[in-house]
Amino acid sequence: MNIMDSLATSTLDDWSRCWENDNDYNSWFHATATILTNQDSLLKSHRDWVEARDYGFGDRAFHHIWKLLVDQMPSNFSFLEIGVFRGQVLSLIALLAMHTNRKAQIYGLTPLTNYRDRCCTYPVSEYEKDIETIHSQFNLLPNYNLIVGASQERRMIDEASRRKYTIVYIDGGHDYETVVSDIVSYGALVEHRGYLVMDDSSNHLNIGNCWPGLEPVSRAVRNILEPDSTFKHLFACGHLRVFRRK
Repeated sequence: MNIMDSLATSTLDDWSRCWENDNDYNSWFHATATILTNQDSLLKSHRDWVEARDYGFGDRAFHHIWKLLVDQMPSNFSFLEIGVFRGQVLSLIALLAMHTNRKAQIYGLTPLTNYRDRCCTYPVSEYEKDIETIHSQFNLLPNYNLIVGASQERRMIDEASRRKYTIVYIDGGHDYETVVSDIVSYGALVEHRGYLVMDDSSNHLNIGNCWPGLEPVSRAVRNILEPDSTFKHLFACGHLRVFRRK
């Protein structure tokens, strides 16, 4: 078995054990995840559709990371995304769950507007319709639940806090104060041995030739999440970082 075949059948824990905070390693790590995305017809077709229609951000490599995460899930799991945009990740989680015979309770907390922060701007769009469209494209039942509003609002935090989640993905506002609030408010909702995934957050790592993310987000992760003894950093793939609750 060659190294690519071996990595293609490796688990999230395998990837975590082999990760190094090294520039050359992380360039290779990211490139390998990209290749594995392209070798998987399900992942490739989904990402091709997203890229062709500007339905999402992030790197193609991340699709393989999400596959590794879903493959770790029990038969029933829950997922919360902070900052949905047009439904790329919500639909991918649903797609991967369906193809592995898992039942996923999927939640997205998002303003459904093109609200901008100091780092990013977004196009005007009918975001709720966009989310419906990508689910329909991949024959997914509309089993997601949208919590509509800004993540820092007390009513949003209270609504999300009615349950715990096996995976929480934070990709909302990119201002430092917003990211700190999201880590504190929604990181607390990750189940024991569940996962917290942070986007745009690798500026302080040796990430090689990958885009590292946004400095305010990375600073919030360094100041708030990394010192939190209840979480363990597993690895980074480009600007996407994966933590597990101990």
